[in-house]
Amino acid sequence: MNLFLDTKKVSWPLCFDNALKVLRVSWRHQWLGLPNVMKECVNFLNFQEYELTKNTRQMLSASIELAQIFEDKCLERSDYTEPFYHNRLHTADVLVVMTLQVAIETEHLKSRSSGWMAAALLSAIVHDFEHPGRVNQFPSEIEINSLVAALPVLKKYHVAAEWVERVRYAVERSDFSMVQENHRSVQNQKFDWSQDWLAVLLNEADIMGSSISVFGQELSVALSEEWRLSNVTDFATVATRAGRARFLTSVCFSSHSSRVLMAQEKLKSQLLDTL
Repeated sequence: MNLFLDTKKVSWPLCFDNALKVLRVSWRHQWLGLPNVMKECVNFLNFQEYELTKNTRQMLSASIELAQIFEDKCLERSDYTEPFYHNRLHTADVLVVMTLQVAIETEHLKSRSSGWMAAALLSAIVHDFEHPGRVNQFPSEIEINSLVAALPVLKKYHVAAEWVERVRYAVERSDFSMVQENHRSVQNQKFDWSQDWLAVLLNEADIMGSSISVFGQELSVALSEEWRLSNVTDFATVATRAGRARFLTSVCFSSHSSRVLMAQEKLKSQLLDTL
C-alpha cells in the first residue's frame, strides 16, 4: 500500500486524502500496524544521517517502541477493549496528518529541525496512548495519564528533559477544551518551531480527519458509539447533523500547513453538508 504519494507528482491535499483512504482499507482488510505506520512516517520525513543527533535518535526510537506497545496492547491483552474512535486507526490518522504538516512546514521554512520533527511524531503517538474511550473528568486527565504511561519508554531511551517537557506541553494541551486558547497563543504569528506551535499542530492533526475528510461522518458515528458505551450524555447527538455542525463550528486551523491542505475550504464544505 502506498501510504504517502510522491509529492512532486501530486498535490498535498491529494496526499492527505490518499493516506486516510489507505489506512481505512488496511484497517478493514490487512492492518499495517502502528509500528509500520510510524516507520513510514519517519521514512517520509527523510531524516539525513547528519540530522540524526542523539536527541533525535532517542525520540524516534521511543516513538517506534511506543507504537509497538500500543499495537501489542490491542492484540494481546484479553482484558482490553479498544475504543471505537480513539483506537489505533485514529492514532494512525494523527501520525500521518502530523507527518504531512511537518513536511509542509519544513518545506515552507526552507530549513529543517530534526529535534522538533521527531518531537512532533512522539507527541502524536503519546497523546492518546492510554485513552479509555470516555471523556475527561478534569482538564487533561486522559492526556496526563497517557503521558505518565509513556514516561518509562522515554526514560528507557534517555529522552532529554527539555524534550519531555515540550512533548508534555503539547500532549496535555491536546485536551479539546484548550484548543481555542492554543490557537490564540499563536494568533498573527508566523510558524516557527516552539511549544505553542507544536501544541497547535497536534490539535490540528488530532481533528483534521474528522473535520475535513470524506470520512468525517463515519468518525462521528464511531465517537457516538464510543460515548454510548461510556454513558457520555452527548452520545445520541454527536453524530446528528446538529451535533456535527456544533463540532465543525468549534474547529480552528491556524497553521500554514492547514492552509496548504485546504482545511478551511473543506471545513466549509463539511458544514454545508450539515445544513
